[in-house]
Amino acid sequence: MQNTIKALILGAILIVSLVTSLQFGSTFIPLTDVLNSLSSHLGGQNLSIPHMTDTILWDIRLPRLLYSILTGIGLSAVGLLMQTVTRNALADPYVLGVSSGASTGAVFAIICGGLPLLGAYNTPFFASFGAMLSIILVLLCVGKSNSPVKLILIGMGMTGIFSALTMIIIYGAKHEAQVRSAMFWLLGSFAGIQWQDLPLSAIIVALFCLFIYIYKQDLDVLLLGNQEAANMGLPVKTLQLSIVITSSIVIATLVSKVGVVGFIGLIIPHLARIAGGPKHKNTLIFSMLIGSIVMIWSDVLSRALYSPEEIPIGVLTSLLGAPLFIWIIMKRYKNIG
Repeated sequence: MQNTIKALILGAILIVSLVTSLQFGSTFIPLTDVLNSLSSHLGGQNLSIPHMTDTILWDIRLPRLLYSILTGIGLSAVGLLMQTVTRNALADPYVLGVSSGASTGAVFAIICGGLPLLGAYNTPFFASFGAMLSIILVLLCVGKSNSPVKLILIGMGMTGIFSALTMIIIYGAKHEAQVRSAMFWLLGSFAGIQWQDLPLSAIIVALFCLFIYIYKQDLDVLLLGNQEAANMGLPVKTLQLSIVITSSIVIATLVSKVGVVGFIGLIIPHLARIAGGPKHKNTLIFSMLIGSIVMIWSDVLSRALYSPEEIPIGVLTSLLGAPLFIWIIMKRYKNIG
């Protein structure tokens, strides 16, 4: 009952955030104009609103708002599973080197030009390719082992390799504008998100959350340890492989659009467990709600603090997430000398 009340409160905060966050940006828009614009598009009513204001709200701010929610849900859910499969509270969505592989691919496309025939899709394509290449290499190195420690260590090694390759590519850039573009992408940004970016990402994130919900009891058992889970008849290796592959697809999809957004997948699952307990059914719901709210307001700060310039979203999530992370560690390990 308490979890239901908490979820309803967070749901109400999310709804309020959805509407009020649309006001903020390089131009402040009154709440009445926001409501009129939404009513005109969703309710079919022809309400009086300046054309430019309507364009800013509907074509610029709303798509990036919805994508920030998808990113918050996706990163939080992946972080939850990474912490489960590795049984490591410090694991995050990027622990397997997926983001580093995506970064290498994206930076290659930005600085080296990629393939001319792909046009505007160069960066997403090469980011996805780099992410999938990274996870394939990790899985090949892990082999038949189901050791979470081996998985993490190989992922860390792969992160080091791709991070070095990224720096080499950036160092070889011939124009300062290319370097600035690459560095801004590496720190994450929702700038440029359009309606056509939403459907595929929304489907992938929704299917991933459905996957977690379907296997919620198996995931609860996995928290007991690999050997205990295997003794209870759980196909540990198959489940781990499914988690790694599906998580990598989600991360590759999100990173290819918005770059690297740190700390969300590390911090939000901890907050979700504090709010709803250890069971994955509750943790998933709270991760989705808290992750969405945090990403909405992180994006608002990103575009409003130094308006009309934008702060990379990854800088803000790190600034917000790092103190929370330190607080959680201090609280969790306060009795350790």
